Parts: sequence; C-alpha cells; structure tokens
Amino acid sequence: MVGGGRPRAGALLICLAATFIAAGGRARGGESAPGSLSEYQIKAAYLYYFSTYVDWPPESLSRTGEPLVIGVLGVDPFGAILDDTLRGKTINNRRFVVKRFQNIKEARDSHLLFISTSERDRLPSILKALEGAAVLTVGEIDQFASRGGQIAFRMEDKKVRFDINIAAVERARLKISAQLMKLGRIVEESGRQGG
Repeated sequence: MVGGGRPRAGALLICLAATFIAAGGRARGGESAPGSLSEYQIKAAYLYYFSTYVDWPPESLSRTGEPLVIGVLGVDPFGAILDDTLRGKTINNRRFVVKRFQNIKEARDSHLLFISTSERDRLPSILKALEGAAVLTVGEIDQFASRGGQIAFRMEDKKVRFDINIAAVERARLKISAQLMKLGRIVEESGRQGG
C-alpha cells in the first residue's frame, strides 16, 4: 500500500483480484460472471493478504524455511480455491501450506486458522483451546471478533469486509500492521472471560 494515505477499499479489491489471478485461480461453481470473483475467492485472497500484514513471535517460526500453515477447522467452504490462491506464494522466503483440521489440538500448529461456521457451537471451547498459541484466528461466524476471535469476515452491501479484535490479537502475541487496521473495523469483546 502507498504510505501516507488511507488505503481505499477499491484499491484493496484490485490488489486481491491481482493476487488471485496471479495464483492462477479460476471461478468455480459457474456463479461468477467473467471478471468477477466469488465470495470465497475474495476471502481466500484476504487470508493471503492478512498473512502479509501480521508478524508472528520469532519462536512460532523458528526454523528457517519452515512453511506458514494456513489451517481450516471444520467444514471447508473454500474447496480448492484456497490452495489455488496460495500456490507458489511465499512470505519472507516461507511457502504456504494449507491444512484441514477436525481437531482443535492439531489446529494449534497453524499460523493462521480459519474457523468454519460449522464450528459455531464449539467456538468458546475452540478459542479456549487456542489460548497461549500464536495463531491468527479468522472466521465468518456471527460476531466472531466480539466473541474473542481476532478477524471476522462480514458481508456489507454484497462486499466482503472484516472486523479486528485488537485485544485478542495482542493476547496471541501477534502484531498487525497499522495499514491492515485502517482497512478493518475495530471491535471490542462483548463478554470477555477472565482477565
């Protein structure tokens, strides 16, 4: 992003589209018109984008060349879209690996974890199990960020937007760039347990 000014949502969408196209992605399911991206193509591009604007603590990426693990917990809404979007991409000389999980204990090994809506009823226990782990949690469950998740997707005027829970990010010992915070809506937790 260009320094000095607030990035505009239109510029971000162009960046996301370029990211997806550069990954060799194609529309799936026949729903997208030529030149448009589906909701999950955009969300997959956002997951890549988020990873470029987050710093993990050194111990979570201790080995040189260790891949950055993007996990999906629960029913996977992306299908091949997420793999296609991240194929061939690297960040700080680390390649991306996409893993699907049904078990939260295994998912703790992710760097970025997308928590599917299938996990809605288990969300409190999932977030409790992730306490102390340097994992960026992203979800689309209603009020995900205000319930203790870190980044929540939401739809607004048929566009994908996101909320950020800065307190949850800080508890995971992650650092999110100011540029990313300007693009998201900052929310506070509604029922924080403990303190």
